[in-house]
Amino acid sequence: MAKSVQNIKNLLNDFVIQVSSGLVISAIIVIASNIWLGVVAFSLFIVAIVVYLLSGKYRRLYKLIKAGGRGYYNSFDQEDNYKVFEESNQTFCYMGISANSIIELFRKWIASNPTVKSYSFLLMNPDSHNLRRQKAFERGIDLNADLSELDRSLHLAINEDVEAEKKRITSAIAVLKTLQPFKEGKLTIRFYEEFPPWWMYIIDDQKVFVGILEKGKRGQNSPVMEISKVHEFSSLYNTFRNIWEIMWLNAKEV
Repeated sequence: MAKSVQNIKNLLNDFVIQVSSGLVISAIIVIASNIWLGVVAFSLFIVAIVVYLLSGKYRRLYKLIKAGGRGYYNSFDQEDNYKVFEESNQTFCYMGISANSIIELFRKWIASNPTVKSYSFLLMNPDSHNLRRQKAFERGIDLNADLSELDRSLHLAINEDVEAEKKRITSAIAVLKTLQPFKEGKLTIRFYEEFPPWWMYIIDDQKVFVGILEKGKRGQNSPVMEISKVHEFSSLYNTFRNIWEIMWLNAKEV
């Protein structure tokens, strides 16, 4: 996965490396000076520094673990998408604006995965008025801003963005319809109207990846949460799974 990933494995690795480094330094001091009080004090200092550094680096991860979270990615590289695809064995669900950034990776993956029973794509309706809202958000405009009051140059730039996105949506749909699972009825595409500021993968109804769209940035540069289903109780996974279901039921089949 991306080098920026924060997960339990990395947390343990960091802890072992940093604590081990502190112990090695302490051992060197023991051999060199044999001043035990200084060694103890220095070791405690090292441990305190390690705990402080890790608590800052993994603060988001700690909070996510409580809600079924497995990882937090500061960004998601293209190859990370492919690795997520490969986790799917039964069902694959996607929600995003156009799927344009992943379409080629998806086409490559789908050819070698006959075990997946269904693929579901939720894409934004290119005629939705919220597409303009989404492109404005990418340019740093607040979600509650009155778009009619934007200056002329920004207004024109957003219009150009909208037209380009419409073409990307149309292009992605054209590619999806050429794939064998679509022809077999295993791949379904629907249009949604609203603009939720995130994209989403749901893998085998067990795990969800949520890309949190940030104001002023493209979706490819968004941080991503990895959240597993908690079987013992409802969790953050259920929240996003339910959002998906509501959007899917209200969406228009392409």
